Amino acid sequence: AIALGVLLLLMLILPFAFRGKIESIVKTEGNKMLNAQFDFRSLDISLFRNFPKASITLSNFWLRGVGEFENDTLVQAGEVVAAIDLLSLFGDSGYDISKIQIENTRLHAIVLADGRPNWDVMKPDSTSTDTEEEETTDDSPFKIQLQRFVIKNMNLIYDDQQGKMYADIQDFNATCAGDLGSERTTLKLEAETKSLTYKMNGIPFLANANISAEMDVDADLANNKYTLKDNTIRLNAIQAGIDGWVALKDPAIDMDLKLNTNDIGFKEILSLIPAIYATEFSSLKTDGTATLNATAKGTLLGDTVPAFNVDMQVKNAMFRYPALPAGVDQINISANVQNPGGN
Repeated sequence: AIALGVLLLLMLILPFAFRGKIESIVKTEGNKMLNAQFDFRSLDISLFRNFPKASITLSNFWLRGVGEFENDTLVQAGEVVAAIDLLSLFGDSGYDISKIQIENTRLHAIVLADGRPNWDVMKPDSTSTDTEEEETTDDSPFKIQLQRFVIKNMNLIYDDQQGKMYADIQDFNATCAGDLGSERTTLKLEAETKSLTYKMNGIPFLANANISAEMDVDADLANNKYTLKDNTIRLNAIQAGIDGWVALKDPAIDMDLKLNTNDIGFKEILSLIPAIYATEFSSLKTDGTATLNATAKGTLLGDTVPAFNVDMQVKNAMFRYPALPAGVDQINISANVQNPGGN
């Protein structure tokens, strides 16, 4: 009982001993890395929240740009939590971060008409021919060895004024688990957004779409290549899988992807129409056959797009709401969109 009492007392007292030190390091490292304004209301340490890990929590964290973006808040998070190896608190070799969780966050990403983004806030790396000076510059008290990354209740607006693209994502939740500190790992991803609106050139391609995904990804982190394994993606009522891979070659993205829809009916196709999906969709009566196939292979870079093919066929379909006296029948659609790649 005495040993347990002493242990609990230490777990309550120790956070106060480290709070000032870690708060100073966070602000120092932030100012060292960021060409932006950032601050937080408070920093708290707990040895209970992620036991046996220590938890560092930043409350009301915000990040603003400078210059033309000084009045735009890029990130505002209600809470940012990092789980840190408890023993690393007592040493001077740095803090090992194994989990990061972000809650109640608003992101506002902007690309100006001249192509300048508001998220380019990292200071450029200072190059030096002196090896010892490089090692000193690269030394950071925080070592990211993530095993888990969690996002809860994130709202994001993406406003690309150059590409004339606009996206509004509401209530986004996601979990990524895997050994992000190794060169190769299997990432387990789960994500869902209650509402996604996407417009290009003022034309809405998605309006308040409900999207979710569960997937295992073979991640070659050394080469930034990600191969999709078991996965399920749902767009409104359409459920599908994707086979293939994506490789990030900054600034280009290479890909070879194929949409796999085994079971799809006309009702699932209709769910893409916002007015129909939002109005008593569960009671909608439908009939008819439908197929949907899509592929994308090549490079995405600026105006250069990969070769893609989208094919949708609907035969002898109908739909009707039970509350209405009549429906719509004899629906036949043959739609095929192809692009050989390039501009």
